[in-house]
Amino acid sequence: MINDAGGAGFKSKTQYKSGLFTLRIKMSDKKTDGMITAFYLISDDQDARVNHDELDFEFIGTQGKLQTNIFANDMGGREQVFQLPFDPSEDFHTYQILYTPQRIVFFVDNIPIRTFENNTNRGINFPIKSLWSEASLWISDAVGWAGSVEWGYAPFVVSFQDFNISGCPAGSNCLPSNDFSPWTRHKLASKNLNLMRNFRKKYMTYDYCRSEENKIRYPECA
Repeated sequence: MINDAGGAGFKSKTQYKSGLFTLRIKMSDKKTDGMITAFYLISDDQDARVNHDELDFEFIGTQGKLQTNIFANDMGGREQVFQLPFDPSEDFHTYQILYTPQRIVFFVDNIPIRTFENNTNRGINFPIKSLWSEASLWISDAVGWAGSVEWGYAPFVVSFQDFNISGCPAGSNCLPSNDFSPWTRHKLASKNLNLMRNFRKKYMTYDYCRSEENKIRYPECA
């Protein structure tokens, strides 16, 4: 719960080199902009002003605007934004990040909504560092990019449950679970691709690769 400018959060006890990271979230039923609910993986060098690895789910406000972002030893900027097809304040929904050496996949209620392939052989950055899993709730009033908080509706309560990690801790010799095998193959199954394409076609409202400037800045957009 936040009722003044500030923030709070929690994180995993260890870092992971791969895994499936799951959290169920129920958003505040008080409608406002300016409040950021985040579920993300991040490397040790967490200063946003320096190059680091990070994989983000970020709710921009409380009305179902969900942004994903990827930092790959750089400053990020790979935003893709979705307007969810449900009210995230009515019930808990499941958000997952799969982090493997082959690809990254973001899921909403078991539907893949975004993938990022390991194409380092083509000169495309890909996260390779061990990452913490974290969740936080903070206010963007000082930043302004997410809008202003309607403080007259405070307090804002966001609920979390079933924080779960199935993965390989940093420094271990384990390999990604066989449960990940449909997502670690060279090509994704047609069923998974179709689910993702349909979701993106209906609900994606912004894609960094559609910017002419980004097609030059990010080689994966070319």
